[in-house]
Amino acid sequence: MLKLNEQDFLGEANCFLSEAIMEVGEVIQFYDSDKRFPAWGFGGKTFDGVVSHCFNLNGIPNGSEVEGVDGIMAAYASALHNVALSGPTLFGPVINMAAQIAGQSLSHDDRSKYFVLLIITDGVLTDLQETKDALVRASDLPLSILIVGVGGADFTQMEILDADNGRRLESSTGRVATRDIVQFVPMQEVHNGRISAVQALLEELPGQFLTYVRPRDIKPCNLQVV
Repeated sequence: MLKLNEQDFLGEANCFLSEAIMEVGEVIQFYDSDKRFPAWGFGGKTFDGVVSHCFNLNGIPNGSEVEGVDGIMAAYASALHNVALSGPTLFGPVINMAAQIAGQSLSHDDRSKYFVLLIITDGVLTDLQETKDALVRASDLPLSILIVGVGGADFTQMEILDADNGRRLESSTGRVATRDIVQFVPMQEVHNGRISAVQALLEELPGQFLTYVRPRDIKPCNLQVV
């Protein structure tokens, strides 16, 4: 899932985005049986001229899925030529979309899937509380969210979402998240040689996965990560 925003950012974004998707995707794709991934953009004036914060990256109105990691990259390249970049940076709609898909698997009584959402963004959130609300709701679902921050923006809010301080997120109604489902990594630190992108993004995923399956007594032998 990609954020399209700011024309002078595109060259850097293409480089960092390719690195993040290829490296993380090469690991995660082996846990997906059909290698088909939903790909969304947010922060853009879409093919129909409407500013959207969750649109199908491939430009197909009734289908967001693409074939493999190469399909994600191809859809992104196409979107750059067909979508006008626009702000602000809103995470709520795309998190809710991913949560809806994860929730649908449960509504069909299918507990064999666990979902991973990768968000790549250069912007500072303008819907922090709405994002918190979405994450608190999603904490009950088979879903983890990996966020990559690109560029030199102030990503303090992303650290809040990550909840590495041990305090779980709280919604606007006072509900506390069931578990931590977010991992945030600034690409600037990756390129400064401080951390490995794949290692940093995926290091909390096994623990997040276990905090979901263990209380529900879900056996991992037949589980798929999608």
